[in-house]
Amino acid sequence: MKKLLLLTLLCFLPLLGAKAQNIQVENLKGEKILFSEIIKGDMPVVVSFWATWCKPCMMEMEAFKEIQDEWDGKVRIVSISIDDSRSKSKVPSLVKGRSLPFEIFLDPNKSLYNSLNALGVPYTFIFHKGKQVYSHSGYTPGDEEVVIEKALKYTK
Repeated sequence: MKKLLLLTLLCFLPLLGAKAQNIQVENLKGEKILFSEIIKGDMPVVVSFWATWCKPCMMEMEAFKEIQDEWDGKVRIVSISIDDSRSKSKVPSLVKGRSLPFEIFLDPNKSLYNSLNALGVPYTFIFHKGKQVYSHSGYTPGDEEVVIEKALKYTK
């Protein structure tokens, strides 16, 4: 029975990724964009889910910002806020106040977040050529170096 369940899950995992590709998020101007458009191309894309109320998320974003020289022009970093409709209005001022150099998107209904089976925030993925190649939950100082190192492997 366990083998059948595992086999069934393995068969449907690629479909979960395909579903995520068709989900729209919005930029800070309110424009909708398909996730597949965000992660396409040859450059690796680090996608980090976060929320304004999450202290480890703020630490992670500041850490990515501090090592910008290592990834800028080689890796795209995309931050996706999961703040709900009541708190998403805080996102633009937080981004501006912290001078975050990332592309920022909003997923207030957690549609993309849920379709990628993210658990908690921060939750970080690396995509290369539209395919998920890495994921990591949480943040501990130094994680940003590991993520960027893994992403840079796809630039060669």
